[in-house]
Amino acid sequence: MLDGHNIERTVYAAFLGRMGNTGQCCVAAKRFIVLADVYDAFLTGLRDRMSEVQPGDPVDPATTLGPLASEAAAELLMEQVRDAVDKGATVVLGGGRPDLPGAFVEPTLLTDVTPDMRAYREELFGPVATVYRVADEDEAVALANTSPYGLGGAVFAADPERARGVADRLEAGMVWINHPTASRPELPFGGIKRSGYGRELGDVGIVEFANRKLVRYVDADAPIQEGLG
Repeated sequence: MLDGHNIERTVYAAFLGRMGNTGQCCVAAKRFIVLADVYDAFLTGLRDRMSEVQPGDPVDPATTLGPLASEAAAELLMEQVRDAVDKGATVVLGGGRPDLPGAFVEPTLLTDVTPDMRAYREELFGPVATVYRVADEDEAVALANTSPYGLGGAVFAADPERARGVADRLEAGMVWINHPTASRPELPFGGIKRSGYGRELGDVGIVEFANRKLVRYVDADAPIQEGLG
């Protein structure tokens, strides 16, 4: 997040990007890197949004937070949270498990996450978000690129050229500007680094299911290449 333009919209986008499918999505927003002058407002807004979530029975219309896919997934996520807290992270919201049957984890917001914590380098697959304060764009890009993963990212800024400049520097297979990273059937989908290689969906996805044939014309009087390998 590079500026405070329409911050309510940015906070809402961050909330949806993190909490969709209870945070169990490969392109879900996991880390929020925010410039210092808008950090406090963003953190407060995201905390307020996440605190409104209501865990409960998924078939109950009042429920806005379901359980994780398994008890093992919930236990792993809590191990990552406890590791961060034990090493000095600040719990802004949540940090535990609600007293409900099922693999529930409270909506949790962490700050002061440092490189020695698992939450810094591991994927948090559930309703846990980490927020970082940075001084400028260079620090934001450097921090973003420390991740061993590189599937998707998002840049929020009112100036499109500024946002595109940051997007071009991010080590990610996909970057959305002013919108949470998402999947669309018409757009190529894929990452870099430990997020894999290659692309699916869009035109490149269709090509993966096709046997293409090369036919190249060379003039009948053209010299033959000596190196044919």
